[in-house]
Amino acid sequence: MTEPTARAGAAGAAPGVVREYGTRYLRITVRHHGDAGFTWLRAPGPAHPRPQSLPPPTVGAALRRVDAAVGPTGAQLALGERESAAPGVVYRVPGAVSVARLLTSGNAAAFQLSVNALAGVGRTLRRLHQEPWEPPQRRPHPGVRRLRAWISGEENAPGATRVHQVARARLGPSLWTRLTEWTEAAHQLPSRPALLHGAPSIGWLVPDLVTDGGRPALLTGEEVTGGDPALDLGWLLGELYELRCAAARGLGAAGHGPPVDHHAAAHALLGAYTGTRTDRSGDAGTAVPPGTARAATLRLAVHIRDFATFVGWHDDLRPYCDLLAETLAADGTPTLRWPTPAQCTGENPPNPGPHRPTP
Repeated sequence: MTEPTARAGAAGAAPGVVREYGTRYLRITVRHHGDAGFTWLRAPGPAHPRPQSLPPPTVGAALRRVDAAVGPTGAQLALGERESAAPGVVYRVPGAVSVARLLTSGNAAAFQLSVNALAGVGRTLRRLHQEPWEPPQRRPHPGVRRLRAWISGEENAPGATRVHQVARARLGPSLWTRLTEWTEAAHQLPSRPALLHGAPSIGWLVPDLVTDGGRPALLTGEEVTGGDPALDLGWLLGELYELRCAAARGLGAAGHGPPVDHHAAAHALLGAYTGTRTDRSGDAGTAVPPGTARAATLRLAVHIRDFATFVGWHDDLRPYCDLLAETLAADGTPTLRWPTPAQCTGENPPNPGPHRPTP
């Protein structure tokens, strides 16, 4: 599954527009403002189910408190603002390209920026999850909400309906039940919910391309909710797991890209989140929240659903459903297996193709 083609400096584009891309869910417009950096406008597409919303003032204050506490070693929680000239939310960030593109670019400097950004977001999420969820009303987790609707058969988009049938057939009754149960469990609020980003993604993570050694920015605000910290960490880990597996299986444009050390990227994220150095066994330490493997598996399921719904059917969705079945059958544990390069004997360097920033 590949990212819809972006336009860079397209003919007729507004002054300052450097990139435009998106799906039927969201359209992204990146503009350059000279020394002021860049803005990313996320505007709803025709399939966006409801108006975009920003966090209430109390939650915004908590997010700013986290940002101040984590300081220069963590990723900045870049809070969105209302766009006055058009529908959408605008973010002020120090770069025009996300980790989703830089990680797989084949450029060593871009890869290192991506790894550093993943370490920064790991530290920020660790601090964010120390904040309790206090507001009286909690928005349902956006990805889990979409997954519940898809599993129940409520959606009628052609791509979603078709991949629903394919997934049920490939998973079989037992694994479909497991997916349903995991999704329902993720929907429930734990006894001590934490403040969650709600949708951390390598497509939302923007390294600083303006200031040497500057902080990466994580677009934050539209999906903020409360719940189990495993959902945030698993969301990012699931993306890296999907990229690794797609590369190894030659899905989409995977066979045409340069080698990528996904293991180093995952180690940077996990090591920063846990505050430990992963050892040669691949053990990320005891601070990984219980349920992270299941959350990462749900992230894979959400991406399958989202691609079919917001982009359309693609034949690669069939082997992706097979991958989901294998991951579910293994109780999600493959998403936590990130051996060091020395342990990857017999495994060719992965070659992921372009990765679509998820909605």
